Amino acid sequence: MDIIVIGGGASGLMSAYSCAKSGHNVTILEKNEKVGKKLYITGKGRCNVTNYCNTQEFFNNVVTNQKFLYSCINNFTPYDTINFLEQFGIKTKIERGNRVFPESDKSSDIIKALQNACTNNGVKIVLNQNVVDCYKNQNKFFVITTDKKYLCDALIICTGGNSYKSTGSDGFGYKLAKKFGHTIVDIKPALCPIKLKNKWVKSVEGLSLKNVKLSAYSKNKLIKEEFGEMLFTSNGISGPIVLTMSSYINKINDIELYLDFKPALNEKKLENRLLREFDTNKNSQINTVMYNLLPKNFLEIFLNVCKIDKLKKVNSITTEERKKIISNLKNFKLNFDSLYDIDYAIITNGGVNTKEINPKSMESKLVKNLFFAGEILDVDALTGGFNIQIALSTANSVGKGVLL
Repeated sequence: MDIIVIGGGASGLMSAYSCAKSGHNVTILEKNEKVGKKLYITGKGRCNVTNYCNTQEFFNNVVTNQKFLYSCINNFTPYDTINFLEQFGIKTKIERGNRVFPESDKSSDIIKALQNACTNNGVKIVLNQNVVDCYKNQNKFFVITTDKKYLCDALIICTGGNSYKSTGSDGFGYKLAKKFGHTIVDIKPALCPIKLKNKWVKSVEGLSLKNVKLSAYSKNKLIKEEFGEMLFTSNGISGPIVLTMSSYINKINDIELYLDFKPALNEKKLENRLLREFDTNKNSQINTVMYNLLPKNFLEIFLNVCKIDKLKKVNSITTEERKKIISNLKNFKLNFDSLYDIDYAIITNGGVNTKEINPKSMESKLVKNLFFAGEILDVDALTGGFNIQIALSTANSVGKGVLL
């Protein structure tokens, strides 16, 4: 069978390999001057290729369409990815959060492994091929690039999502999917920073907070809370807990965000600590005492929100003012504006509707011998290597699906 794969990223390379090792004649059409362009920049150039965890832990980190991924993840697990890389000479290492990286810390090694897997099995990789259209006539697919027309028996679309456009993920694959009758779930940014309306944000740009809790509510209902590190940007917040939060609130309106500076202490324990501080520093100014509870460059902002003069002496602080301090230490409101634009997102939420895709083979339920793999599908997960694993696992299923 003659097969064409559109896109030479993680899912495209793995799809081609999984089909070619079964004896099919496979060609990858890649619009860039090299394959794996997005892989190259992931993990700050180190490529967090998967996560060393069992499938249940894996699914706990999938945000969208967990059930759709059950079959493909179980058929090609994170452990299978590690074994696959070792088969092609790439040793891996496990770091914090079970993140798996190449031992060399070079993303290029992951790309080489995937590329070698393809070329060793006869896959033809054609670079600088910008696909502009494709259609099916009877049992054949026609793929048109800017300078050539290709013919194949099966077509695999692995064009990625709509984030990191510079790597070629410009959303063109959605247009192709629509042409074949597929519906596209609204595209939204995931794993991205959050913009705030608070005017004081720019004054604390670069401030990093550790061991804090960020909570998101909508209509007084808790949506998600995350504990860990975050930082302020010029117009909002970013960092690990913020990126995670963005993936859970990108489809929800009326978001309210609250920051807990002392999540390890309940209000009673926090009040006791504050009283001890006050008792020890009766004649000190409130901003001096608060140094022990908050970063110095955030104190003025915090006290302004509490409506307390920063020069006010501790022995003049009223009970009501003390309650305001405790309340804001536990529930400091951040005025949500929006998520950052999708160009700042690590991954795309939305894509080809999974209800129209066979979860065991990744074949279209609408068009025979049309397949999709990777980020073009409406599936996404948290940071930690989960999204690349999804790309590899969905692609592996394609190879089995072509045989059906």
